[in-house]
Order: sequence, then C-alpha cells, then structure tokens
Amino acid sequence: MIRAVMGGSFDPVHNGHVALVHRVLSDDLADHVHVIPAARSPHKSDCLATSAHRLAMVHLAFAETARVTVEDLEVLRAGPSFTVDTLEALARRYPEDELRLLCGADNLAGLADWHRPERLLDLAELVVFARPAEGTPPQSAEGPDGRRVHRVDDFHHEVSSTGIRAMLAAGKPVDTLVPLQVAAYIGTHRLYRT
Repeated sequence: MIRAVMGGSFDPVHNGHVALVHRVLSDDLADHVHVIPAARSPHKSDCLATSAHRLAMVHLAFAETARVTVEDLEVLRAGPSFTVDTLEALARRYPEDELRLLCGADNLAGLADWHRPERLLDLAELVVFARPAEGTPPQSAEGPDGRRVHRVDDFHHEVSSTGIRAMLAAGKPVDTLVPLQVAAYIGTHRLYRT
C-alpha cells in the first residue's frame, strides 16, 4: 500500500488542503493519506490557534473523506515537529508500505535545510505540487540526489491559511474557503479574531 503524508500547521485547514488530498487519491498517487498537524513547525513562527484546535479542525475537515487518517503524532510529541521523525514513526507502524511525502515546490527548493533530509528521502518519495503564486514550480521529475519525484503541475488552489486568518481578523466570512464544519468551529471558538 502507498501511504501519503501531508503535514502542516493547518492554521486553519482550508478547502485547498481538502482538494489536494482528494487529488492525490483520485490520481492514484496514494492508497491512503495521513494528515498530520504540526505541534510546532521548525520552519514557521508560532500558530495562532492551539494545536488542540488545529487538530480538531483537521478532524472536521476530513471526517467524511474515505481513505484518510488524521494523526496526532506531532501534536503529542514534545519539541519541534520534524517531518523525518513522523516518517520514521509511520515506517515502523507500516513496515511493508511505501511512504510518499506531499509538499509544495517551495518546500522542495528548501529541502536541504530540513532536519536530516537524507534520512527523509530514504523513507519517502516526494509528491511535489506546483505553487504558482510563489513562483517556484518544480523544474524536473528528479529531486535531490537524483531521487524520484512525482510532480503535479496542474493543481491550483488560490486559498491560503494566511489570507483566511486576515479575513477572520477583519470580521469577514470564510464559509467558501474552509469546510462548513470548520467555519462553524472557528465561529464557535472565536478563533483568529483580533
């Protein structure tokens, strides 16, 4: 079985994340997707919502999506959420399965700066999504050290967590940008308000 791993801060999770997972499954890039909110990303500043809120929102976003598991591995682990540690945990849990890491092209460009990148590449193949808004689409199907990369160059979703937080801070509705259950959760818990 091929298991894809999608990590992130999900601050908040949005329709682009959901569409990306559906695309991975519909294109047979994976048989199952593990969505894993980070407790504390080593590449970003602190999240505005707590890890418990972000985990709850991700559960709501994928509650009705078959072949998806929302993991609390990183939320429960102390310290920064290093992807390689998560991949090692999943490799131990599923020793017979192949792992694939979902990432944006901007992440591929900075992969050398990640924690233990060589070990990460030993554990998982990369599925790289072009992120045209950032101007860094993948240039080849070959990753670091000639490793195989699965490219998806035609996935475009304009929504971003940063933009959603700004809209919520300004009191604007985000019902069309996040799953409805997530919008309700944000409203109930008054998240991202200034």
